[in-house]
Amino acid sequence: MLGDFCKIFKDKKADGAVLSKLSKTKRELIRRELSSYDAVIITGGSSGIGRGFIEVMDDICHVKLCNISRNFPSELRNRSDFLHIPCDLVNPAALDSAFREVCSFIYLDKNKGKCSKNPKILLINNSGFGAYGEFPAPDINRNCQMIDLNVRALTRLCGLFHPLIVSGGGSIINIASTAAFQACPQLSVYAATKSYVLSFTLAIGYELNRKGCKCLCVCPGPTSSNFFAAAGFDSPPLPGGFGHVPLEVAIGAYTALAKGKNLKVIGLLNSVQAALVRLFPINFVLSMSGFVLKRVRKL
Repeated sequence: MLGDFCKIFKDKKADGAVLSKLSKTKRELIRRELSSYDAVIITGGSSGIGRGFIEVMDDICHVKLCNISRNFPSELRNRSDFLHIPCDLVNPAALDSAFREVCSFIYLDKNKGKCSKNPKILLINNSGFGAYGEFPAPDINRNCQMIDLNVRALTRLCGLFHPLIVSGGGSIINIASTAAFQACPQLSVYAATKSYVLSFTLAIGYELNRKGCKCLCVCPGPTSSNFFAAAGFDSPPLPGGFGHVPLEVAIGAYTALAKGKNLKVIGLLNSVQAALVRLFPINFVLSMSGFVLKRVRKL
């Protein structure tokens, strides 16, 4: 039932071609949006969609950047105004410590001594993973870790940064999935965590909008990243050319944020899917989802 599982994008271009084909109008729209922030904080920026966010940012507009994740983005080693905080995001104490480091970083300006009293920040909650198989596969602990990362860590970071975002008129981008719109057999816990991200982001977005802030939920379909490896696949289960590349997700997210949207579904077929699942009976959608996802390993 996942939209992009049903479409082959022939001759998919490399990530770099996505940026080179970006229109001047959209590039300027993203530039104006990113240049309005004093700092961007992202989780999981060392690979996949997170890395896509950083690549688009560095190509269009240089902004002070902080990455919170286990791995260091090696390509950013020589980047100025960059801080990497190695962190186990499922550890609440580690998240609290990372938050304090970020605060020290964004209030420090090497040239001016400190930044504005109320810095405008963009928080991008990107880190997450999935697991494929009938529950409780692969095991109970793995599923609980998924909840801790996809739900608890995201919620904690939104809460920690909330005062800064409100005081500076900042923004939040939370990465969900097209799986958020329906129950997904074989991906039951993952889909449930992303349903939480969708509902939570829309709700706090309503509250933040009334305070002059923006909050966006992004729902990509299958993306060329480490998702399938983390979900237990030895190799991507879909033929080459399916889905998105990370830069497409990042560009779609930045554009939607600049336009003040609260929800962005990446891909036309995924947008159609998200609308259709609300029209059909829930048991019909569940049966179709279960049929398609059970066959994924056989594709």
